[in-house]
Amino acid sequence: MKTTIDLDEAKLERVMKLTGLTTRREAIDFALTQAERAAKVKSLLSRPFFDGITDKVVVDPAYDVLALRRKERPART
Repeated sequence: MKTTIDLDEAKLERVMKLTGLTTRREAIDFALTQAERAAKVKSLLSRPFFDGITDKVVVDPAYDVLALRRKERPART
């Protein structure tokens, strides 16, 4: 889709230089992708992490991460 927009040329050149992008189209697509990603992250971070969990136990009390790591560690020779 063709669109005419007024851009800050200096900023566009800096973005292209910093990212190694060679065309204006690539730089604008990169900027839009980054803006979309930032908006998604902001949206995810604004929601409670444990939303919908009724009881306060999130991790099984019998879960022992250190024991699991010891099992996964290769035997020394």
